[in-house]
Amino acid sequence: MIIYTRYKFNGEVLFSRFINFEEIMDRKYSCLGQMTRVTIKGRKTYEGFADEPYLSNKGKCLTLIWYDIDYGTLGLRSGKVTTIFIPLDIIIGIESILHSNPRWGHPPINEFVFSSELRSRLMKLHEKYMQSEEKSRPKKIYLNFD
Repeated sequence: MIIYTRYKFNGEVLFSRFINFEEIMDRKYSCLGQMTRVTIKGRKTYEGFADEPYLSNKGKCLTLIWYDIDYGTLGLRSGKVTTIFIPLDIIIGIESILHSNPRWGHPPINEFVFSSELRSRLMKLHEKYMQSEEKSRPKKIYLNFD
């Protein structure tokens, strides 16, 4: 059995329950497109955007995608992605964040973060941009004709 926890984007838990492998393959509890953290035996975790469950001759896997991100701007560097295949039989936990897909207007970062952390990062980028704009503007000169 796998523990599946789904969060709202603000970090509030929507539900947490035990699910079995068939419920993942049947997409009853789909995390498709959502930022997802998978914990495997040994407590190692993987984070990324969930893709379709994958059947191969080596077994059933949950797939996560990492985008090629420029973390200086929180934008895509390229259209390339890295796919991680995680066999279902070693998964002990799945967590996903509802409405975390970039299609909802959020930057496509490959980290499991909630809205407050993301907002903080975006504000730092905005402040950095505004400071660079301030430096590049010509200085105003005031003339006094008195």
